[in-house]
Amino acid sequence: MRIVLLDDIVNLGEAGTVVTVKDGYARNFLIPRQLAEVATKDAMNRVTLIRRAAESKRARRKAEAADKFASLADKSLTIAMKAGTQSRLFGAVTAQTIVDEALKQLGVTIERRHVVLDEPIKHLGEYTVALRASADVTGELKVVIEPEGPKGQRSGGRNRHGSLGEAPPPAPAESEPTVASSEGASPAAEAAPAEEPAGEAIEEKYEELEK
Repeated sequence: MRIVLLDDIVNLGEAGTVVTVKDGYARNFLIPRQLAEVATKDAMNRVTLIRRAAESKRARRKAEAADKFASLADKSLTIAMKAGTQSRLFGAVTAQTIVDEALKQLGVTIERRHVVLDEPIKHLGEYTVALRASADVTGELKVVIEPEGPKGQRSGGRNRHGSLGEAPPPAPAESEPTVASSEGASPAAEAAPAEEPAGEAIEEKYEELEK
């Protein structure tokens, strides 16, 4: 199906561009979301107007992105993840993860396409993630991936390289001397001392019989 794009679509084209896509993609996704319309004669006559409107929208988006990137310059995200040996994550931190956490932690909405990740993050540590809305609108966001502690709690341990790593194992608890007490003693501890008095009572009974 031939359609006219009403907005910029990644890997497809800019607004006002006439492209051919599969019917299902056009009818089920692009057209319902007002991202495109069928390339009718009327739509073709409006291509110039569509392009002008897109230029204005593009400029507005760039200005908004620049403001957001500037607000994130001195901020950071901390994401707790389960990790195994060699600080390798059980899973990965993706661009969508960063988008979700930026909204949750900082209250800032970032477009997923503006987060530049060559590949998902798969290890604990500190990362500087690039943000890019256009060639002249860029920014950076500090992302800290730390180990998830017990029951989802975050751990603040750092490895010898200074980056966040797996939390050191807890120190073994010091053994406490056994104190005879009637309160809080385990059943086994209470039963053991009871044997000696029983033995003495039997011996005293035998001694009385011999007398």
